[in-house]
Amino acid sequence: MRRIGVLWVLASVLSAGVLLAGSADLNDWRKQGSEQEKLEALVRLVPGTSHWMIEMGERYKNLYWAAKLQKWDFAAYQAEEIEALINTVALARPNRAASAEQFRQSLFPWLHEQVGSGDWETFQAAFRKLNSECMACHIREEHAFVTIPLEPATASSPVLNLQ
Repeated sequence: MRRIGVLWVLASVLSAGVLLAGSADLNDWRKQGSEQEKLEALVRLVPGTSHWMIEMGERYKNLYWAAKLQKWDFAAYQAEEIEALINTVALARPNRAASAEQFRQSLFPWLHEQVGSGDWETFQAAFRKLNSECMACHIREEHAFVTIPLEPATASSPVLNLQ
């Protein structure tokens, strides 16, 4: 008798789950929404820039330390990724596109050339300019309180920390 009760409860729970899953599909904008509703939902899902800035900060630190450790290929990769992040910010946040474009024009491809020189002294001048342009962008976007060090104390990449 007890076994029948357990089976009945299990069947009831499974049935409820199937019904709930089915009703969830009815409210799933990805499946049921109009093209306009889908587009509006996707636009709402695009995050602000803060998470990209965290990644950019990590790449900034890694760029510095890659150059300091003479890992120029890795430094070049970090510079490319920083530029790609700036492009992403410009696309995802049109209100920030003008600042992103100003940043790009003032820095790239010059930064790539300086990193490509493989010379620490040349790189340091480029890194100072990168820092200056980052801070100028933060000021333009009313985020001057977000400051970044000219000489990052550590790298976050295991590639660099394992030397």
